[in-house]
Amino acid sequence: MLKETYLANLATIPIEAERVRVARPSILGPSKSLLADWKARKITWSEYEVRYKRQILSDPGAVKYMRAIKELATKVDVYLYCYEKRPPCHRFILIEMINALT
Repeated sequence: MLKETYLANLATIPIEAERVRVARPSILGPSKSLLADWKARKITWSEYEVRYKRQILSDPGAVKYMRAIKELATKVDVYLYCYEKRPPCHRFILIEMINALT
């Protein structure tokens, strides 16, 4: 099953679960410019989401990695993690994207 958490919670994840870091510089992390625009409040969360999806889906390596995560999650629990404690965070968008893959 695909799950999420944040960095400070890594110690609470069961030992048999897989951990996947999705914070920068991960291929699944937001670009530096996207993150900067969000942190500077130059864009809304809706705009962030559109740009993030476009970024990830336009990168064949990122899509391939998402497919591998989806496959792995059929066998073991997979936790996507980054720094943010709660939404809004790109890992929630990422979980939706991975689950939507066919």
